[in-house]
Amino acid sequence: MGWFLTPSQVKCAAARPMTRVGGLMALVVAAAIASTASAEPANDSGLVGSLDVVVKGKITASCRLSGGGDIDFGELTGGQQVEADFGLACNVPFDISFQSQSGGLAHVNKPRGEGSFAGRLGYTLNVAIPTINPQAATLAGSFASENLIAKKTLSSGEGIAQGGGRIQILTDRPEGVGLLAGEYFEVLNITLAPRV
Repeated sequence: MGWFLTPSQVKCAAARPMTRVGGLMALVVAAAIASTASAEPANDSGLVGSLDVVVKGKITASCRLSGGGDIDFGELTGGQQVEADFGLACNVPFDISFQSQSGGLAHVNKPRGEGSFAGRLGYTLNVAIPTINPQAATLAGSFASENLIAKKTLSSGEGIAQGGGRIQILTDRPEGVGLLAGEYFEVLNITLAPRV
């Protein structure tokens, strides 16, 4: 690497008498100016060239919920527990809502019961959904079935889904003399809403 001085820089430096320190400083300043001017590589025509490359891409927002089906408790004795997994793939933050049709397992024909026999068996719904943001966490909630008549929503905050989720249903103990004989039924609706 060399230092280049133009004739005007030499003339300017020679016009003043140089002391030993002052002359050395003038040469250092002139050398720095020349170095800065020649820092960019030049092509054959003496012009500096540059090239910008723009690289782009995108990922489309996606949220999917899968699973569902039937859960059969068999003979309702109370204090029974079942678990069910569901698929959840969401690459954006999301809200997930739970709503009960009957507020419990309700007798098909007489949900209000008859006489001293109850026509509905309540339960507790526990929800666990793994998320990531960027640390792994679990989105969790616990709801009594009678409160699920009004939709209950869990929010992932800024997290996204990290796999699926799990619900756990734990039935209450029947009160009084017990439950009215017959078939019992409940629909639990789960709704997924992405937040883009």
